[in-house]
Amino acid sequence: MSRTPAFIPRLESMRGIAALIVAASHIVQSPTGPDTGLLTHPGAGLNDGVRLLYAAVVHMVDGLQAVIFFFVLSGFVLTRSLLADPRPSAMQATDFVIARLFRLYPAVIFAVAVFALARTMFGAPPVPRTMLENMALIDTSMNGVMWSLQLELMAIPLIYIMYLLLLRRTAATTAAAIVICLALVVMSFDPSIHKILGGHPSLQLYYAFTFGCFCAAASGRWASRLSPTQVNIVAAIAILLFFTARPLLGPASPWRFVVNGLSAWLLIYLLSYGPRATLLNVLDHPAAHWLGKLSFSFYLFHFLTILPVWSHPEVVVWLVDTAGVPRLLIAAVILVASTAATLVLAYVSYTWVELPGIRLGRQVRALFAPRIRSAEAG
Repeated sequence: MSRTPAFIPRLESMRGIAALIVAASHIVQSPTGPDTGLLTHPGAGLNDGVRLLYAAVVHMVDGLQAVIFFFVLSGFVLTRSLLADPRPSAMQATDFVIARLFRLYPAVIFAVAVFALARTMFGAPPVPRTMLENMALIDTSMNGVMWSLQLELMAIPLIYIMYLLLLRRTAATTAAAIVICLALVVMSFDPSIHKILGGHPSLQLYYAFTFGCFCAAASGRWASRLSPTQVNIVAAIAILLFFTARPLLGPASPWRFVVNGLSAWLLIYLLSYGPRATLLNVLDHPAAHWLGKLSFSFYLFHFLTILPVWSHPEVVVWLVDTAGVPRLLIAAVILVASTAATLVLAYVSYTWVELPGIRLGRQVRALFAPRIRSAEAG
């Protein structure tokens, strides 16, 4: 297996861009009527050229494709961290589970508390049970984007099983890992998969984590043999496939999600094992790194900052119909203002919640270690 650095800054930057895409997707969907949105289904009275432009923007900032990237990246990063110490044990499995729980839950609990405070300030306090269920990720009614974190929780055993299979690197275990991946892909084409858990969360995209697992276990030989020019070409193809899958195959097509996942896999593979792609130099900018570092909390808080726009569509309607402000300009202004406000919240959450939560997780793991080692020795 190719030795790669423990941390890949460009992947963190891509995670930040993916979080920004999710935020943009909710902005272009801002309601302007019962069946119309800011750029999605903008209504009558627009020429074909403008409609085509709006459609292109909507396809580019589709939130689901960004979430698929998150899932593939999670599978990659977590499997890679497990493979760094390839000695399966009860202690390792416990460490893995505790680390994931303390990586996710502190920020989730804090975000739900902030959402609850905001709702209370505007006269719509949440029911305590609802708030607690959201904090536990049983329910996501207070912050709909948290459905993806429900899948992140469900991916913990899946990723560990894939790690155990891919670690052995025998024909039988590799075949078993491939069967799991293909079975999940095939199941994603069955509409009933959405209802297995009552529809929340849908398991349709569950297979994306396994793509990342395979990427972490890859040898990297093919990517390492590419020239800088070749890696730029392949990266460009991956990006093109990633962003054109939705318009070419359809927004709800299971095939387009598979293409999104494979394109994400290819990008992550190239960034992890190939020569430096100058095409992606923007990922080296300090602003991109900073956004990537704050991406988890950014993802959690972004909808809170655009909630006023969603709650008062009449303002957007007035700007469009009365003031004559172009819809794209409105979307851009909302994106800039929302991003600035979200970054403040994300920085607070990252500094005062995420990092302390990670440190607390290490302390909890240290408490469990002696007991588990004693049980293993016995």
